[in-house]
Amino acid sequence: MSYKIGYFFNYPQDLAQTAKDINECLGCSLAPYLGDRNDWFDIFLSMEFSFGEVEGFEKEGELDFENFRYEINFRTAVGQLPAIAAVVYALYRRLGITGILVFDLQILIARYEERDIPDWGKGLYDVVSDNPFVGFGAHLRLLEQRMADSWRMYIDR
Repeated sequence: MSYKIGYFFNYPQDLAQTAKDINECLGCSLAPYLGDRNDWFDIFLSMEFSFGEVEGFEKEGELDFENFRYEINFRTAVGQLPAIAAVVYALYRRLGITGILVFDLQILIARYEERDIPDWGKGLYDVVSDNPFVGFGAHLRLLEQRMADSWRMYIDR
C-alpha cells in the first residue's frame, strides 16, 4: 500500500532553477517527466518524488495551498516517513525552505517556520505540534502521532 504526502513551500527561483537547487541539496535527479518542463520526477530513496508548481488548489480549513508556489509530492510506502522528514530538514538547512506537510491533500501533518529556539538559535519549528525540529527522533514521533489515525483511515479504504 502506498500513500501520498505533499510538501508545499515557496522559493524565490523559477521552476527549473528550484529543481536544480533541490537536486544539488538532496543528491537526487529530478528531471522533466517525459520532456514536460512543468512536471519534474525522480525515484528517490525508493519513493516516487515529483515536483512542480502548485495549481488548482484552494484553501480548505488550515490547508492554505494558495499561499505556496511549489509542491514536492512523495508517493511511498507507510514506513518512509523518516525519509520525508529528512528531506524537509535538508531543504531547510541548505535552502532555507519552510512550508506545510500534508497527508493525502486532506490532513495537515506539520507547518514549518523558522524561529528562534531557546538554547539553539534559529531553527525549524513545527507550529502544528508546537515543537522545534531540533531532535530528529523526537520530531519523527510527533509526526507519527499526527499520522496514526490517518494511516489507519487510508489503509482501511
